[in-house]
Amino acid sequence: MLFTHFLKGQSIDSLALTVFSDAVLELQNSELIRNGTLSVSVKSTSDKKTIFAINSEKSLPSASILKLVSTATILSVLGGDFRYQTFLEHDGFFNKDTLVGNIYIRGTGDPSLGSDRFKEHLSSTQLISRWTAAIQKTGIKVIKGDVIADASYFDSNTLADSWVWGDLGNYYGAGVSGLNFNDNQYRIRFKPGAGEGDPATFLGIEPAIPYLTFNNLVTTGERGSGDKTIVYGSPLSTNVVLTGTVPRGVTTFSVKGSIPDPGAFTAYALRQNLASAIKIITETTLLKSPKPMTPLTSRKILDEYKSPPLRDICQQANFWSVNLYADSFLKKAGKTLEGKSDYDDAVKAVTNYWWNRKADVRGFFIKDGSGLSPSGSLTTNNLTDILSLATKEKSYPDFYKSIAVLGVNGTVRNLGKGTKAAGNIRAKSGSIGGTRAYAGYVTTKSGAVLSFALIANKYQQESSRLVSDELVRIMTLLAQL
Repeated sequence: MLFTHFLKGQSIDSLALTVFSDAVLELQNSELIRNGTLSVSVKSTSDKKTIFAINSEKSLPSASILKLVSTATILSVLGGDFRYQTFLEHDGFFNKDTLVGNIYIRGTGDPSLGSDRFKEHLSSTQLISRWTAAIQKTGIKVIKGDVIADASYFDSNTLADSWVWGDLGNYYGAGVSGLNFNDNQYRIRFKPGAGEGDPATFLGIEPAIPYLTFNNLVTTGERGSGDKTIVYGSPLSTNVVLTGTVPRGVTTFSVKGSIPDPGAFTAYALRQNLASAIKIITETTLLKSPKPMTPLTSRKILDEYKSPPLRDICQQANFWSVNLYADSFLKKAGKTLEGKSDYDDAVKAVTNYWWNRKADVRGFFIKDGSGLSPSGSLTTNNLTDILSLATKEKSYPDFYKSIAVLGVNGTVRNLGKGTKAAGNIRAKSGSIGGTRAYAGYVTTKSGAVLSFALIANKYQQESSRLVSDELVRIMTLLAQL
């Protein structure tokens, strides 16, 4: 354990630091963490000096606090004003009212395309209508060609190899494509049975994806039990297996799944919308875009759509822990920095980016950008180093605002209420099997800004709620410094 008392002339309340230290040690030595590890790091952002540390160089699963690295990186690389572009194009020629050629929807990795999270931007249905209108504006009545999704901006491996099979078909396990759409998710509706254990009736999905087939094994759980379903699916299969339970006592209950190939679905949705006014001669391949595609130099742009500013997308990622957004940032950073978007190379690019800025990346063994991989790990020292260095970037004001306020908003809105920490700590929460974590910034009584990271790993399984409560208590004590 290591702790110091001073920050470049700004004093730390030594009594408050002792109380904080005692609380950390009490939790570390408690029965809750008997078989696990508690790692804590607190640093001054002005000079990266350590204020407090315990087990801070142990590499542990990060869970979703890794999203702070992903958002800090992409904002630093591209800036908060950056907007993704999505293009509607064609590669043919006009013969009266006929387009002889293909229509393309070309993505550049925008994770927010068609999302309902951004009320001032177009939803998925509004985008399809916009693209339909752009095509109709040309006077086209017939397309002798295809409607093709061009998702080639990123590599074809949409999922990290280290993700767990039970996560992949669920909305939070959605893969990252060069052409994402509607948060790459769909809703599955069930009618619960009358009693516990009764089969739950599969009512269908929204939006419709006709090439998916479903094997429904979902049953009815106890009243108020919530969503305990698991959606098993992958980008390599059109068959989806539904297991688990939905609660009894409600008329219908919906859960969210991940679209296996969002690009193919986008092309399908546009084709369906065009069908009422335009005749398309060639059938679209539903699952995979046909190869080879016409080079960009041979295409003409019909429409260009711009995303919300990157700062807004990052805020959604951190406020609501959106895995899709964080992993898309990782791939975008890899593509921008080193021209490679596959997960392994993108991880190397991000690691090198912070190493070049003098971050301590020993023990920084991440596997993705979201923290969904249970085999990915980092140290709390890594994270507080990067958070401290992020304060020196031009993007820091946007990054700081992208992190939720304890007791006020985001996933930490209900934490620390009624304490002095409420409103004074910016924090990202994280949880994955056997791990609970928090990280962010706190402002001391003297006005100094500290970076902090807390990870509890391999605690007693039945005590996850108690461990979370203790971590929140420790976090609130930071506000007393």
